[in-house]
Amino acid sequence: MMETQVPLADYQNSHVGRERAASAGDLAGFAAEPGLARHFAVLCFAAILFWLGVCWVVAGEYTAWRALQSLEHAQGDLRQSSEDMTQGLQRTLSVFHGIPAALGRDRAVLDALKRFGDRPDLASMPMARRQDILTADPRLAELNRSLAGAAEDIGAISVIWLINPAGDAIAASNGGRADSFVGINYRDRTYFTEAVAGRLGHQFALGRVTNIPGLFFSAPVRDGGRVLGVMAIKIDIPYLSSWVNQANAFLSDNYGVVILAQDKALEMRTLPGAAVVGLSPAERMGRYKRSEFAELPLAPWGSADHPALHRWGREGVPYLRNSTILADDDLALTILAPVPLVATVAADRLALFGLSGSLGALVIILAGAATYHWLNRERSRRNRITRERIEYMATHDALTGLFSRSVLDQFIAHGIAGAKRSGRGLAVLFIDLDQFKEINDTQGHEVGDMILKEAARRLRGAVRGADVVIRQGGDEFIVLLFDLPQPDDAGNVADKILAALNRPYTITDPPQHLSASIGIASFPDHGETPSMLLRHADMAMYGAKAAGRGGYRYYGA
Repeated sequence: MMETQVPLADYQNSHVGRERAASAGDLAGFAAEPGLARHFAVLCFAAILFWLGVCWVVAGEYTAWRALQSLEHAQGDLRQSSEDMTQGLQRTLSVFHGIPAALGRDRAVLDALKRFGDRPDLASMPMARRQDILTADPRLAELNRSLAGAAEDIGAISVIWLINPAGDAIAASNGGRADSFVGINYRDRTYFTEAVAGRLGHQFALGRVTNIPGLFFSAPVRDGGRVLGVMAIKIDIPYLSSWVNQANAFLSDNYGVVILAQDKALEMRTLPGAAVVGLSPAERMGRYKRSEFAELPLAPWGSADHPALHRWGREGVPYLRNSTILADDDLALTILAPVPLVATVAADRLALFGLSGSLGALVIILAGAATYHWLNRERSRRNRITRERIEYMATHDALTGLFSRSVLDQFIAHGIAGAKRSGRGLAVLFIDLDQFKEINDTQGHEVGDMILKEAARRLRGAVRGADVVIRQGGDEFIVLLFDLPQPDDAGNVADKILAALNRPYTITDPPQHLSASIGIASFPDHGETPSMLLRHADMAMYGAKAAGRGGYRYYGA
């Protein structure tokens, strides 16, 4: 800014001085000439109009650009938030879908349904009598305790209950309590009819006994090819509040009713045009314990330039809306992102125009130079950040933050060149986590990813700052040890790595225990090229596995 202003000011001052010195007498003569003052005033007025026009156009372009940048930034953030939240929802729901099916394979569950599944006399009894009979059965009482233990172990589940083909709950984790489900008939519930038909069922509804909203998941209980009954679980909606972790996000069911939101005032309201209006009052009462719903105050913003924007009530701030349908679960995730700059474009333009027009031509020129300088610096900064981000993504593993295998050959070649110059050693350690696949299959990919990140952290802590840790892929890592005084020093480092990786992983309860197998190849004894060192370290690692895992082996040992 100052580098532009000072020369320009100097030039103008000297130029004005020369003009004054050269033509002071002429100006006096012009003033005396008839009509010249009027012509001069017209020229000044025309110049002022010209500058005002420039100010108006520039102000409009600038404010529109700034609003567009704000809109694009909000769109990117909104897409990322939607993707992150949707992935978390889908992972959690897939787990909930599998729980009833797993519980339904228990032998005690099959025995209970064989004894109480086909009892037409139960269906004709009053509910109180039905509850007395089912509660008094000692084997059902034992099943109730077993289901209660399962619900307590899983934690997220509030109730587990077993339903016979007639729709009567014959056992439940809350059996024997005041809010017991035992004896209650659920044949009108969607999740029951789906499971009786042999499919996995799910539904949002208010609890028939507790009136607490929740997600219900069910699975058929089979004996061979025959459906004996239905196993169902309920996840209370308050437990799932972490699913919507930002203020303008909410989850709705397949009828457009908001069932979960960080702002609790939005729950049990409907999206515009929700399908719940097509249900009968009795169906609404059975599902939601209410027949009337208030609609969310969400409407199009009404801008031809920005048709994707919406208005929330009487707020003057437009919102971007992103809705993701979870088709397999009859749910929809909606997130709103405010874009306040779009609403103030007209006011911002007027303010900028008034300021720039009042300052005159000199201020406009300086403001243009300052704007250009700022834009150029901002563009350079964004380009630099983009280049750095692209370079980082190209050379680092996204999960662990370690170097990726794309730079492996480059590092080894660099280490070989350094070893040739210094005469000191270079070692390649090929590391494989022995029990990782079993943990990943049983505990899930989320736990597996956390273990990989923790293993990467331990590897970095076990080596020197000058050494390099690389994630080869999956559960395989490579450590490059540079400038080794003795070849045997690689074994000492391998011992430290094994000790670090063998410590329990307290990510889960109980902790997970892993060991690692390490293969070592050193330059130049075991190879003089990157590919040969890698191949021999890999072979040595498999030799360590064959020797019983949990140790290390040099190539050729």
